[in-house]
Amino acid sequence: RVVKYVVLALIGLAGGILGGMGLGGGTLLIPLMTLLSDVPQKTAAAINLIGFVPMAAIAVAFHARNGLIDKKLVLPIVIPASAVCAVFSAVACDMDNRLLSRSFGIFLTVLGAIMLTKDALSSLGDKLRVAMLAVIRRDLPYTAHNAKRK
Repeated sequence: RVVKYVVLALIGLAGGILGGMGLGGGTLLIPLMTLLSDVPQKTAAAINLIGFVPMAAIAVAFHARNGLIDKKLVLPIVIPASAVCAVFSAVACDMDNRLLSRSFGIFLTVLGAIMLTKDALSSLGDKLRVAMLAVIRRDLPYTAHNAKRK
């Protein structure tokens, strides 16, 4: 029993680290609670939401103090996210734990694939842009870029 609480505390520590960095601690908390502590998916989601409130308040204070919040983007994101959150909270409460767990797993898998693909394509795109600029600057000595140097 003590081991379970130690595992839960370590999971909370990991979630706090990610939450503090603004990376969404729940993305880690929920799978770890369900996999390592046999916490049902709905319970893990509810615990995550309770933990999110103080973690988010602390993270927002630090990020705001460091000027990292673009206030023009807050309302266009928060208003629709809150409305959709209300709808899907009701949906999730009525879902079977296994279906909810699988849905969350699929979501994380797709999100991970998109992030990996985007990163790979971005890196490739950067290399192509650099190569193209090198060719243009070498082959066309009178481009606007080179004309400014003279």
